[in-house]
Amino acid sequence: MTERLYLLDSMLSAFDARVIACEPSDGGFLIELDRSAFFPNKGGQPCDVGTLNDATVLDVREQDERLLHLADRAVPVGTNVRGELDFSRRFDIMQQHTGEHLLSYCAWKLFGAVNVGFHCALTYATLDLDKPLGHDGITEIETLANRLAAQNAAVTATIYESEDDLKDVPLRKHAEGLFAPIRIVTIEGSDACTCCAPHVKRTGEIGQLKIIDAVPYKGGTRCTFLCGMRALSHAQAMQDTVSSIALKFSTSRDQAEAAVQKQADELSAAKKELKQAYAALDGYLAQSLCAEAEDVNGTKLIVKTLEHVDPKRLRSLAGATMTDHALTVLFSDTGERVSYLLASNGIKQDTGDLIQAVNAAFAGNGGGRGTLAQGSAKKPSGMAETVEALRTYFRSVLKH
Repeated sequence: MTERLYLLDSMLSAFDARVIACEPSDGGFLIELDRSAFFPNKGGQPCDVGTLNDATVLDVREQDERLLHLADRAVPVGTNVRGELDFSRRFDIMQQHTGEHLLSYCAWKLFGAVNVGFHCALTYATLDLDKPLGHDGITEIETLANRLAAQNAAVTATIYESEDDLKDVPLRKHAEGLFAPIRIVTIEGSDACTCCAPHVKRTGEIGQLKIIDAVPYKGGTRCTFLCGMRALSHAQAMQDTVSSIALKFSTSRDQAEAAVQKQADELSAAKKELKQAYAALDGYLAQSLCAEAEDVNGTKLIVKTLEHVDPKRLRSLAGATMTDHALTVLFSDTGERVSYLLASNGIKQDTGDLIQAVNAAFAGNGGGRGTLAQGSAKKPSGMAETVEALRTYFRSVLKH
Protein backbone atom coordinates (compact mmCIF):
# COMPACT_ATOMS: atom_id res chain seq x y z
CA MET A 1 0.00 0.00 0.00
CA THR A 2 1.24 3.47 -0.89
CA GLU A 3 2.40 5.75 1.93
CA ARG A 4 0.34 8.95 1.55
CA LEU A 5 2.88 11.74 2.05
CA TYR A 6 0.30 14.50 1.53
CA LEU A 7 -1.56 13.54 4.70
CA LEU A 8 1.01 15.18 7.00
CA ASP A 9 2.93 17.50 4.65
CA SER A 10 0.74 19.36 2.19
CA MET A 11 3.65 21.62 1.12
CA LEU A 12 5.75 18.72 -0.16
CA SER A 13 6.19 19.32 -3.88
CA ALA A 14 8.84 16.71 -4.73
CA PHE A 15 9.69 13.26 -3.39
CA ASP A 16 11.55 10.05 -4.16
CA ALA A 17 9.73 6.73 -4.53
CA ARG A 18 9.91 3.27 -6.08
CA VAL A 19 7.52 1.84 -8.66
CA ILE A 20 5.72 -1.24 -7.28
CA ALA A 21 3.25 -1.75 -10.15
CA CYS A 22 2.75 -0.54 -13.72
CA GLU A 23 -0.29 -1.59 -15.74
CA PRO A 24 -1.48 -0.53 -19.21
CA SER A 25 -4.79 1.36 -19.16
CA ASP A 26 -6.98 3.49 -21.38
CA GLY A 27 -5.14 6.75 -21.89
CA GLY A 28 -1.77 5.55 -20.63
CA PHE A 29 -0.32 3.47 -17.79
CA LEU A 30 -1.42 3.14 -14.17
CA ILE A 31 1.61 3.41 -11.91
CA GLU A 32 1.61 2.49 -8.22
CA LEU A 33 4.38 3.77 -5.92
CA ASP A 34 5.56 2.77 -2.48
CA ARG A 35 5.09 6.42 -1.39
CA SER A 36 3.50 9.45 -3.02
CA ALA A 37 2.65 13.12 -2.46
CA PHE A 38 0.09 13.11 -5.29
CA PHE A 39 -3.47 13.67 -4.03
CA PRO A 40 -6.16 11.75 -5.97
CA ASN A 41 -9.56 12.84 -7.29
CA LYS A 42 -11.28 12.80 -3.92
CA GLY A 43 -13.11 14.94 -1.40
CA GLY A 44 -14.82 17.07 -4.03
CA GLN A 45 -11.64 18.34 -5.63
CA PRO A 46 -9.43 17.53 -8.64
CA CYS A 47 -6.23 15.53 -8.30
CA ASP A 48 -2.63 16.66 -8.47
CA VAL A 49 -0.70 16.37 -11.71
CA GLY A 50 3.02 16.48 -12.42
CA THR A 51 5.81 14.09 -13.39
CA LEU A 52 7.47 10.82 -12.41
CA ASN A 53 10.96 11.14 -13.93
CA ASP A 54 10.15 11.71 -17.62
CA ALA A 55 6.59 10.40 -17.41
CA THR A 56 3.79 12.94 -17.19
CA VAL A 57 1.15 12.25 -14.53
CA LEU A 58 -2.21 13.04 -16.12
CA ASP A 59 -4.55 11.80 -13.40
CA VAL A 60 -4.45 10.23 -9.93
CA ARG A 61 -7.16 7.94 -8.64
CA GLU A 62 -7.98 5.54 -5.85
CA GLN A 63 -8.98 1.98 -6.67
CA ASP A 64 -9.55 -0.63 -3.96
CA GLU A 65 -7.40 1.41 -1.56
CA ARG A 66 -4.61 1.59 -4.15
CA LEU A 67 -3.25 5.00 -5.22
CA LEU A 68 -2.79 4.86 -8.99
CA HIS A 69 -1.03 7.48 -11.12
CA LEU A 70 -2.14 7.60 -14.76
CA ALA A 71 0.99 8.45 -16.76
CA ASP A 72 1.60 8.97 -20.45
CA ARG A 73 4.32 6.29 -20.55
CA ALA A 74 5.27 3.13 -18.72
CA VAL A 75 7.82 3.12 -15.89
CA PRO A 76 9.18 -0.38 -15.12
CA VAL A 77 8.50 -1.96 -11.73
CA GLY A 78 11.45 -1.44 -9.40
CA THR A 79 12.44 1.89 -10.95
CA ASN A 80 13.37 4.66 -8.52
CA VAL A 81 11.55 7.81 -9.55
CA ARG A 82 11.55 11.47 -8.65
CA GLY A 83 7.99 12.68 -8.30
CA GLU A 84 7.31 16.37 -8.85
CA LEU A 85 3.92 18.04 -8.44
CA ASP A 86 2.53 20.94 -10.42
CA PHE A 87 2.62 22.92 -7.19
CA SER A 88 0.93 26.03 -8.54
CA ARG A 89 -2.14 23.86 -9.19
CA ARG A 90 -1.81 22.12 -5.80
CA PHE A 91 -1.51 25.44 -3.93
CA ASP A 92 -4.47 26.98 -5.78
CA ILE A 93 -6.68 24.02 -4.88
CA MET A 94 -5.48 24.11 -1.25
CA GLN A 95 -6.46 27.79 -1.08
CA GLN A 96 -9.98 26.96 -2.26
CA HIS A 97 -10.38 23.97 0.08
CA THR A 98 -9.09 25.75 3.17
CA GLY A 99 -11.24 28.71 2.20
CA GLU A 100 -14.24 26.38 2.08
CA HIS A 101 -13.49 25.21 5.63
CA LEU A 102 -13.39 28.82 6.82
CA LEU A 103 -16.58 29.81 4.99
CA SER A 104 -18.33 26.70 6.32
CA TYR A 105 -17.26 27.53 9.85
CA CYS A 106 -18.54 31.11 9.52
CA ALA A 107 -21.91 29.94 8.11
CA TRP A 108 -22.23 27.49 11.00
CA LYS A 109 -21.07 30.02 13.62
CA LEU A 110 -23.31 32.85 12.42
CA PHE A 111 -26.45 31.02 11.27
CA GLY A 112 -26.16 27.37 12.26
CA ALA A 113 -25.98 26.51 8.55
CA VAL A 114 -24.34 23.15 7.84
CA ASN A 115 -22.10 22.40 4.88
CA VAL A 116 -23.77 19.58 2.93
CA GLY A 117 -21.71 19.72 -0.26
CA PHE A 118 -18.42 20.96 -1.69
CA HIS A 119 -17.01 20.92 -5.20
CA CYS A 120 -13.77 22.47 -6.38
CA ALA A 121 -13.18 22.86 -10.11
CA LEU A 122 -10.10 24.41 -11.68
CA THR A 123 -11.80 27.81 -12.11
CA TYR A 124 -14.42 27.98 -9.36
CA ALA A 125 -15.64 26.25 -6.20
CA THR A 126 -19.08 25.73 -4.69
CA LEU A 127 -20.29 25.29 -1.14
CA ASP A 128 -23.78 23.98 -0.39
CA LEU A 129 -25.44 25.05 2.87
CA ASP A 130 -28.58 23.50 4.31
CA LYS A 131 -30.30 26.83 5.08
CA PRO A 132 -31.62 29.58 2.79
CA LEU A 133 -29.51 32.72 3.20
CA GLY A 134 -30.11 36.14 1.73
CA HIS A 135 -27.67 38.77 0.52
CA ASP A 136 -27.00 40.20 3.98
CA GLY A 137 -26.30 36.77 5.46
CA ILE A 138 -23.88 35.89 2.66
CA THR A 139 -22.09 39.21 3.17
CA GLU A 140 -21.74 38.51 6.90
CA ILE A 141 -20.24 35.09 6.21
CA GLU A 142 -17.81 36.48 3.64
CA THR A 143 -16.75 39.36 5.89
CA LEU A 144 -16.10 37.17 8.93
CA ALA A 145 -14.18 34.63 6.84
CA ASN A 146 -11.87 37.33 5.50
CA ARG A 147 -11.30 38.71 9.00
CA LEU A 148 -10.38 35.27 10.29
CA ALA A 149 -8.12 34.61 7.30
CA ALA A 150 -6.25 37.85 8.01
CA GLN A 151 -5.36 36.57 11.48
CA ASN A 152 -2.99 34.12 9.77
CA ALA A 153 -3.98 31.31 12.10
CA ALA A 154 -2.24 27.95 11.87
CA VAL A 155 -3.90 25.16 9.85
CA THR A 156 -2.90 21.72 11.07
CA ALA A 157 -3.74 18.11 10.23
CA THR A 158 -3.80 15.53 12.99
CA ILE A 159 -4.42 11.80 12.66
CA TYR A 160 -6.35 10.13 15.47
CA GLU A 161 -6.08 6.39 15.94
CA SER A 162 -9.55 5.83 17.38
CA GLU A 163 -12.95 7.40 17.91
CA ASP A 164 -12.22 7.59 21.64
CA ASP A 165 -9.30 9.90 20.95
CA LEU A 166 -11.75 12.27 19.25
CA LYS A 167 -14.36 12.48 21.97
CA ASP A 168 -12.99 15.73 23.43
CA VAL A 169 -12.28 17.39 20.06
CA PRO A 170 -14.94 20.06 19.25
CA LEU A 171 -15.72 19.15 15.64
CA ARG A 172 -17.88 21.28 13.37
CA LYS A 173 -18.41 18.31 11.08
CA HIS A 174 -17.68 14.62 11.43
CA ALA A 175 -18.11 12.88 8.08
CA GLU A 176 -20.11 9.68 8.13
CA GLY A 177 -18.60 6.29 7.31
CA LEU A 178 -15.03 7.02 8.39
CA PHE A 179 -12.85 4.47 10.11
CA ALA A 180 -9.79 5.00 12.30
CA PRO A 181 -7.25 6.34 11.78
CA ILE A 182 -9.19 9.61 11.31
CA ARG A 183 -7.65 12.81 10.01
CA ILE A 184 -8.80 16.13 11.50
CA VAL A 185 -7.96 19.50 9.91
CA THR A 186 -7.99 22.31 12.46
CA ILE A 187 -7.89 26.06 11.94
CA GLU A 188 -6.49 27.53 15.13
CA GLY A 189 -9.12 29.38 17.13
CA SER A 190 -12.05 28.41 14.91
CA ASP A 191 -12.72 25.34 12.82
CA ALA A 192 -12.08 21.62 13.19
CA CYS A 193 -13.50 18.87 10.97
CA THR A 194 -12.66 15.58 9.34
CA CYS A 195 -10.92 15.96 5.97
CA CYS A 196 -8.58 13.90 3.80
CA ALA A 197 -7.24 16.69 1.56
CA PRO A 198 -4.14 18.93 1.64
CA HIS A 199 -4.51 22.44 3.06
CA VAL A 200 -2.41 25.60 3.35
CA LYS A 201 -0.32 25.97 6.50
CA ARG A 202 -1.77 29.30 7.66
CA THR A 203 -5.03 31.10 6.87
CA GLY A 204 -3.16 34.11 5.47
CA GLU A 205 -2.15 31.89 2.55
CA ILE A 206 -5.81 31.57 1.53
CA GLY A 207 -5.71 35.17 0.34
CA GLN A 208 -8.99 36.95 -0.25
CA LEU A 209 -12.23 34.95 -0.04
CA LYS A 210 -14.98 36.16 -2.34
CA ILE A 211 -18.48 34.69 -2.73
CA ILE A 212 -19.40 35.63 -6.29
CA ASP A 213 -22.85 34.01 -6.38
CA ALA A 214 -25.41 32.55 -3.99
CA VAL A 215 -28.58 30.86 -5.24
CA PRO A 216 -31.34 28.73 -3.70
CA TYR A 217 -30.45 25.04 -3.94
CA LYS A 218 -32.38 22.04 -2.56
CA GLY A 219 -33.98 24.10 0.19
CA GLY A 220 -30.67 25.70 1.14
CA THR A 221 -28.07 27.87 -0.56
CA ARG A 222 -25.34 27.11 -3.09
CA CYS A 223 -22.46 29.58 -2.83
CA THR A 224 -19.93 29.93 -5.63
CA PHE A 225 -16.68 31.33 -4.28
CA LEU A 226 -13.10 32.14 -5.23
CA CYS A 227 -9.96 32.35 -3.10
CA GLY A 228 -6.46 33.72 -3.60
CA MET A 229 -5.45 34.52 -7.17
CA ARG A 230 -8.85 33.40 -8.43
CA ALA A 231 -10.48 36.11 -6.31
CA LEU A 232 -7.91 38.68 -7.45
CA SER A 233 -8.44 37.82 -11.13
CA HIS A 234 -12.20 38.13 -10.63
CA ALA A 235 -11.81 41.52 -8.92
CA GLN A 236 -9.55 42.76 -11.71
CA ALA A 237 -12.02 41.61 -14.36
CA MET A 238 -14.91 43.31 -12.54
CA GLN A 239 -12.90 46.53 -12.24
CA ASP A 240 -12.09 46.42 -15.95
CA THR A 241 -15.78 45.90 -16.73
CA VAL A 242 -16.90 48.82 -14.56
CA SER A 243 -14.12 51.00 -16.04
CA SER A 244 -15.27 50.14 -19.55
CA ILE A 245 -18.88 50.99 -18.67
CA ALA A 246 -17.80 54.25 -17.03
CA LEU A 247 -15.77 55.19 -20.12
CA LYS A 248 -18.79 54.66 -22.37
CA PHE A 249 -20.80 57.04 -20.17
CA SER A 250 -17.93 59.54 -19.81
CA THR A 251 -18.06 59.26 -16.03
CA SER A 252 -16.04 57.85 -13.15
CA ARG A 253 -16.26 54.26 -11.89
CA ASP A 254 -18.09 55.29 -8.75
CA GLN A 255 -20.74 57.05 -10.85
CA ALA A 256 -21.12 54.24 -13.39
CA GLU A 257 -24.12 52.63 -11.66
CA ALA A 258 -25.98 55.94 -11.49
CA ALA A 259 -25.23 56.58 -15.18
CA VAL A 260 -26.53 53.14 -16.18
CA GLN A 261 -29.65 53.62 -14.05
CA LYS A 262 -30.28 57.01 -15.66
CA GLN A 263 -30.02 55.50 -19.13
CA ALA A 264 -32.29 52.61 -18.10
CA ASP A 265 -34.91 55.11 -16.89
CA GLU A 266 -34.62 57.09 -20.10
CA LEU A 267 -34.91 53.93 -22.18
CA SER A 268 -38.00 52.83 -20.25
CA ALA A 269 -39.62 56.21 -20.85
CA ALA A 270 -38.68 56.09 -24.53
CA LYS A 271 -40.18 52.61 -24.89
CA LYS A 272 -43.40 53.82 -23.31
CA GLU A 273 -43.56 56.78 -25.70
CA LEU A 274 -42.76 54.50 -28.64
CA LYS A 275 -45.52 52.11 -27.63
CA GLN A 276 -47.99 54.99 -27.52
CA ALA A 277 -46.77 56.22 -30.89
CA TYR A 278 -47.12 52.75 -32.43
CA ALA A 279 -50.63 52.48 -31.02
CA ALA A 280 -51.59 55.74 -32.74
CA LEU A 281 -49.79 54.69 -35.94
CA ASP A 282 -51.48 51.29 -35.92
CA GLY A 283 -54.83 53.01 -35.69
CA TYR A 284 -54.16 54.88 -38.93
CA LEU A 285 -52.62 51.77 -40.51
CA ALA A 286 -55.69 49.71 -39.63
CA GLN A 287 -57.92 52.32 -41.25
CA SER A 288 -55.76 52.12 -44.38
CA LEU A 289 -56.01 48.33 -44.40
CA CYS A 290 -59.78 48.48 -44.05
CA ALA A 291 -59.96 50.92 -46.95
CA GLU A 292 -58.07 48.40 -49.11
CA ALA A 293 -60.28 45.48 -48.06
CA GLU A 294 -61.78 43.44 -50.89
CA ASP A 295 -65.37 42.23 -50.64
CA VAL A 296 -65.54 38.52 -51.44
CA ASN A 297 -68.99 37.02 -51.18
CA GLY A 298 -69.87 39.37 -48.31
CA THR A 299 -66.57 38.91 -46.42
CA LYS A 300 -63.95 41.64 -46.13
CA LEU A 301 -60.64 40.11 -47.29
CA ILE A 302 -57.33 41.81 -46.48
CA VAL A 303 -54.03 40.29 -47.63
CA LYS A 304 -51.14 42.68 -47.01
CA THR A 305 -47.36 42.66 -46.62
CA LEU A 306 -46.02 45.15 -44.06
CA GLU A 307 -42.32 45.89 -44.30
CA HIS A 308 -40.23 46.34 -41.14
CA VAL A 309 -43.22 46.01 -38.85
CA ASP A 310 -42.58 44.17 -35.58
CA PRO A 311 -44.42 40.82 -35.76
CA LYS A 312 -45.75 41.54 -32.27
CA ARG A 313 -47.91 44.30 -33.75
CA LEU A 314 -49.72 42.03 -36.21
CA ARG A 315 -52.32 40.77 -33.74
CA SER A 316 -53.54 44.22 -32.69
CA LEU A 317 -53.50 45.42 -36.30
CA ALA A 318 -55.52 42.45 -37.48
CA GLY A 319 -57.92 42.84 -34.57
CA ALA A 320 -58.61 46.45 -35.56
CA THR A 321 -59.70 45.31 -39.04
CA MET A 322 -62.34 42.85 -37.87
CA THR A 323 -65.93 43.43 -39.09
CA ASP A 324 -68.96 41.14 -38.95
CA HIS A 325 -67.48 38.97 -41.72
CA ALA A 326 -63.74 39.33 -42.21
CA LEU A 327 -60.54 37.49 -43.02
CA THR A 328 -57.26 39.36 -42.56
CA VAL A 329 -53.90 37.87 -43.54
CA LEU A 330 -50.88 40.01 -42.64
CA PHE A 331 -47.23 39.40 -43.43
CA SER A 332 -44.39 41.10 -41.57
CA ASP A 333 -41.27 41.34 -43.74
CA THR A 334 -38.30 42.06 -41.46
CA GLY A 335 -35.56 41.17 -43.94
CA GLU A 336 -34.42 37.56 -43.72
CA ARG A 337 -37.63 36.17 -42.22
CA VAL A 338 -41.36 36.57 -42.67
CA SER A 339 -43.94 36.34 -39.88
CA TYR A 340 -47.61 35.93 -40.72
CA LEU A 341 -50.91 36.10 -38.91
CA LEU A 342 -54.44 35.12 -39.91
CA ALA A 343 -57.46 36.54 -38.09
CA SER A 344 -61.11 35.98 -38.92
CA ASN A 345 -64.62 36.77 -37.77
CA GLY A 346 -67.97 35.42 -38.85
CA ILE A 347 -66.70 32.93 -41.43
CA LYS A 348 -67.08 29.17 -41.45
CA GLN A 349 -63.42 28.42 -42.20
CA ASP A 350 -61.01 27.72 -39.32
CA THR A 351 -57.77 29.77 -39.45
CA GLY A 352 -55.93 26.69 -38.18
CA ASP A 353 -56.83 25.02 -41.48
CA LEU A 354 -56.24 28.11 -43.62
CA ILE A 355 -52.72 28.68 -42.31
CA GLN A 356 -51.61 25.34 -43.72
CA ALA A 357 -51.72 26.89 -47.20
CA VAL A 358 -49.43 29.70 -45.99
CA ASN A 359 -47.05 27.20 -44.39
CA ALA A 360 -46.91 25.26 -47.65
CA ALA A 361 -46.34 28.36 -49.78
CA PHE A 362 -43.55 29.70 -47.56
CA ALA A 363 -42.13 26.37 -46.34
CA GLY A 364 -42.81 27.72 -42.89
CA ASN A 365 -44.16 26.58 -39.55
CA GLY A 366 -47.30 27.84 -37.91
CA GLY A 367 -50.60 26.92 -36.43
CA GLY A 368 -53.65 28.04 -34.54
CA ARG A 369 -57.33 27.35 -34.16
CA GLY A 370 -60.67 29.08 -34.49
CA THR A 371 -60.23 32.74 -35.39
CA LEU A 372 -56.47 33.19 -34.97
CA ALA A 373 -53.36 31.50 -36.37
CA GLN A 374 -49.75 32.60 -36.82
CA GLY A 375 -46.41 31.35 -38.09
CA SER A 376 -43.06 32.29 -39.59
CA ALA A 377 -40.68 31.26 -42.36
CA LYS A 378 -37.50 32.17 -44.12
CA LYS A 379 -38.24 34.90 -46.66
CA PRO A 380 -38.67 33.40 -50.14
CA SER A 381 -37.09 34.92 -53.21
CA GLY A 382 -40.45 35.58 -54.85
CA MET A 383 -42.21 37.14 -51.88
CA ALA A 384 -44.66 39.35 -53.79
CA GLU A 385 -45.67 36.56 -56.16
CA THR A 386 -46.23 34.14 -53.27
CA VAL A 387 -48.47 36.63 -51.46
CA GLU A 388 -50.51 37.25 -54.62
CA ALA A 389 -50.94 33.52 -55.13
CA LEU A 390 -52.23 33.23 -51.56
CA ARG A 391 -54.61 36.14 -52.14
CA THR A 392 -56.10 34.22 -55.07
CA TYR A 393 -56.37 31.12 -52.91
CA PHE A 394 -58.21 32.91 -50.10
CA ARG A 395 -60.61 34.48 -52.64
CA SER A 396 -61.53 31.03 -53.90
CA VAL A 397 -61.99 29.72 -50.34
CA LEU A 398 -64.37 32.54 -49.44
CA LYS A 399 -66.39 32.11 -52.63
CA HIS A 400 -67.35 28.54 -51.69
